[in-house]
Amino acid sequence: MVPWQPSKYTRAQLEERRLAALSVIQAGGQTNQQIANQFGVSIHTIYTWKERLKRQGGLEATVTPGRPGRLTPEQRQQIGTLLQEGARAFGFPDDTWTTPRVREVIGRRLSVWYHPDHVRKLLHQLGFSPQRPSKGALEQNETALRTWVRTTRLEVKKKVALGATLVYLDEVGFSLKGVVRRTWAPKGKTPIVRLPASWQKLSTIGAITSRCQFLQHTQPGAIKTDHVVAFLHHVLKQVPGEVVVVLDNAAIHRAKAVSAFVETVERLTLIYLPPYSPELNPIEKVWAYVKRNVLGNFCAKTTKELKERLRSGWQRVRYISLPQRLMTATPI
Repeated sequence: MVPWQPSKYTRAQLEERRLAALSVIQAGGQTNQQIANQFGVSIHTIYTWKERLKRQGGLEATVTPGRPGRLTPEQRQQIGTLLQEGARAFGFPDDTWTTPRVREVIGRRLSVWYHPDHVRKLLHQLGFSPQRPSKGALEQNETALRTWVRTTRLEVKKKVALGATLVYLDEVGFSLKGVVRRTWAPKGKTPIVRLPASWQKLSTIGAITSRCQFLQHTQPGAIKTDHVVAFLHHVLKQVPGEVVVVLDNAAIHRAKAVSAFVETVERLTLIYLPPYSPELNPIEKVWAYVKRNVLGNFCAKTTKELKERLRSGWQRVRYISLPQRLMTATPI
């Protein structure tokens, strides 16, 4: 009786069975039918194995190379170089790469037109993955940004090395309209988060320092020039020694009252970021954290409720040492 066998063997199991039969065939002394019964195959399979043994000298599996690629290794690497130039360089209206766009560039430049599904596979092989891009201002001057990083940032770094405290300052607004984030819900039933239609808001002026401090002041309405001056007073009370404040080019930061105040304080220096460059100010990540993790799906009916929620949010920011993590990750 032939012992029970699986209905389907893996490639490794088939290989193992053939090699086990090889020694029996080479030893001789058994009929083809006996060998077939021993290994659970038909007698025709034994004939095939013996013919293969004569022709190839063994029963090892042969590797099928498959269909040769339509692109050479050099052309495959060229795809990565082409994509680094950005989609605008190839006449597209923006710099995002979609599968149809990549397919078109490969076809136009390398004369090989792939199916979109294969383009996705090819991009994964080249180390690309679909990602949600970070937003950047169209008005940003990249030359000014690079110059600031190479020169001004270096000057600030020298001041910090000599004992100055670096302070990143910025403002942010929080509206009663709230922040909607993802939530679990039954498939096909979009959940509704009901928020007030009011445009009332609170504004916060805040700062993180290289001493790992987080300072803030929150109030109704917008932040104005006198609020900036008052907050700089607060920073100077909390931070001893030389203070270097890095901030953006908002009009309230460059107002005459601010400049006049800075001139009266010898230990205070203001350093302005290049226009439209929020990515250079790490406190932006504090605001993003609060909006996402503190105010996400939170429905405040009044600015008082919103302010209470923000108060707990500022405590969380300090508790998880977010300023320290951000300043540690910042090149300056």
